[in-house]
Amino acid sequence: MENLTASPERSSIAKAAQSRDKPEKPYEVRAEKPLGLLLRVQPSGVRTFYVQIARGRRVRIGPAGTFTLKQAEERAIKIIINPHEATRKISDGITLGEYIKQHFTSHAVAKTKTGQQTIDRINTVWKKLLTRRIADLTANEIDKARDKRINEGISPSTVNREVAALSGLLAHWVKNNKGAVHPLADLEALRVAEDETIRYLTPEESKNLRQALDDRDAQAAVDRVSANKWRTERGYDLYDEITGYSDHMTPMVLLSLNTGIRQGELFSLQWSAVDMDRKTLTILASHSKGNKTRTIPLNTEAHAVLDTIKPKSAAGLIFKSPKTGGRFTNVKKAWAEITKNAAIPNLRWHDLRHDFASQLVMKGVPLFTVQQLMGHSTPKMTMRYAKLAPGNLAAAVGML
Repeated sequence: MENLTASPERSSIAKAAQSRDKPEKPYEVRAEKPLGLLLRVQPSGVRTFYVQIARGRRVRIGPAGTFTLKQAEERAIKIIINPHEATRKISDGITLGEYIKQHFTSHAVAKTKTGQQTIDRINTVWKKLLTRRIADLTANEIDKARDKRINEGISPSTVNREVAALSGLLAHWVKNNKGAVHPLADLEALRVAEDETIRYLTPEESKNLRQALDDRDAQAAVDRVSANKWRTERGYDLYDEITGYSDHMTPMVLLSLNTGIRQGELFSLQWSAVDMDRKTLTILASHSKGNKTRTIPLNTEAHAVLDTIKPKSAAGLIFKSPKTGGRFTNVKKAWAEITKNAAIPNLRWHDLRHDFASQLVMKGVPLFTVQQLMGHSTPKMTMRYAKLAPGNLAAAVGML
């Protein structure tokens, strides 16, 4: 590698690591301590820490951003003290964050529908591990991390999913590195109580939620009138009058309550999946968590919602993000406002799906039918709702 020196204004390695400049030519900035630590800046703007262990020999530490300067200094010291560390094979030396960027992201996104969600979950939940070498991870520290999550109030089922996401990444690393051992091979999943409570809406909560949606649409209409009055006085073009739903939120909530579809399925829903004449909604396998196509009958309210929002030339996504014009990624801010106004702030969007199944079971719909409508891959998933139909179970036993 050519011997590059830094100009006076680039003498601070800390300053260079935090900068976002894209130089015409690559340059390097060396740290005063520890001797040997340096930062190389490429014309692309990529900044990478290295440590020089001998003349003409340097070891890559990792990119700035993934590594803070302090972390780079600590690693450089370890390598300088034990140069043998630098001779270990790259697969042993790669960090979790590096592996995600260089190898796992493209694989996960290409192979699974929830690939990006998996990457986001790992980056968020396991953030403190991103600068750790994968080969150094142990089941014991992951077990301790699980305990901490449980103590923070996270449910065992959620923690299991978080660990499963990390475990999937590690399995990919093992597969691509001969002789590597899966760090979590002997870590058993947390036990999840079979009697978990199913969250569904009480009659009062259902009434309050619908009232909050109506109030939101009504307020938007009032605000639109006020805005147009202001624009008229100044000679500006007027906005369209709001006479029905103010935006996507009320249709989304009502459709979820009446079909039980998952939020991800809702966001991916296209007009081609709706048959207004037969009153059906088809969830394609490519958009379904269970990789199975299922058809859901539209009841009166669901059909009316779609009929109200259907454009003359219905094509593409039913619900488009007003910001991107594409698929929604979340509606957290609007949902939080609605549930707050409805006085049920602990209500999750997924609880609308639970409500759909719960209402069916409480009205005597067979569990097998509910399983089909919900798209559950196994009857066990649906059996959670069985306790909501004690009268039906008693009647069945009474037939003996």
